[in-house]
Amino acid sequence: MIEIDDLSKVYGGQAVVDHVTLTIQPHTICVIVGTSGSGKTTLLRMINKLVTPTSGTLRIDGQDIAGIPAYELRRRIGYAIQGHGLFPHRTVGQNIATVPKLLNWDKPRIASRVDELMALFQLDPAEFRDRLPHELSGGQQQRVGVARALAAEPNVLLMDEPYGALDPVIRAKAQQDLLNIQRRFGTTIVLVTHDMEEAIHLGHTIAVMDQGKLLQCASPAEIIAHPATPFVAELIGTSERPFRLLSLSRVADHIEAGEASGAPVPAEASLRDAYAELLWSGRPALPVQRDGQIVGRVTLAALSRLAAQPQ
Repeated sequence: MIEIDDLSKVYGGQAVVDHVTLTIQPHTICVIVGTSGSGKTTLLRMINKLVTPTSGTLRIDGQDIAGIPAYELRRRIGYAIQGHGLFPHRTVGQNIATVPKLLNWDKPRIASRVDELMALFQLDPAEFRDRLPHELSGGQQQRVGVARALAAEPNVLLMDEPYGALDPVIRAKAQQDLLNIQRRFGTTIVLVTHDMEEAIHLGHTIAVMDQGKLLQCASPAEIIAHPATPFVAELIGTSERPFRLLSLSRVADHIEAGEASGAPVPAEASLRDAYAELLWSGRPALPVQRDGQIVGRVTLAALSRLAAQPQ
């Protein structure tokens, strides 16, 4: 658990982070979202002591980090940034092994961990272990950066705009990789972004910041349905709210009995994707497919009701 209690950071008389109190539950993803200058990156960097708070306290698993040497704390916390920050003259394997070596892991353990993470991120160790970063695509570099951050099995992973430089297709794949990895290892992830779409897709909770203040921290569904301030509502986008609500649920959870014609929608698809296909194709219902079998249907009428403004 990460407990942030009345935390502030002041530069030249200006509060960049202004009395923020926030609790991040273990084994969850908390996304901090806000516009440029909102204080989100400064807040993130105070968690691993890259920035020293002006006031307030920050505890990880009940321990005040003020009493932990910065180098020791950072070896316990993974950190991934936009641009990946890979060492250009070290191979992929050497990059991933950086923190385990600092922690004096033995060579067989390091080699095993490097290969495990490369396989998890769909990078064949035999093919990629000895490549240099410039020999990789942007998406591959991003995967190596996250693998390096996870190499020493940290309980906490901090991510600062990790997908900002990726094109939409690679970005979507990288986001899904992160969700899969988080489920596998149970890592507590704190991710900073300016993209509300990304926050809704990834976050168990979303913390919205503006001008150094925490405006709201809640589940994606609560943020969408009940934004605490006009600024939060603006970030969500009034016209996007129905679609964002539908993006939180899977077709599999809303299958109806009955038949429908035309191409099926996968059961694992989001309701947003199903709704878009219904509108685009002009059909009142779509057949739903699971494991190659048609298992029911999803209807335009039902999804329209689900997309309606919650009371």
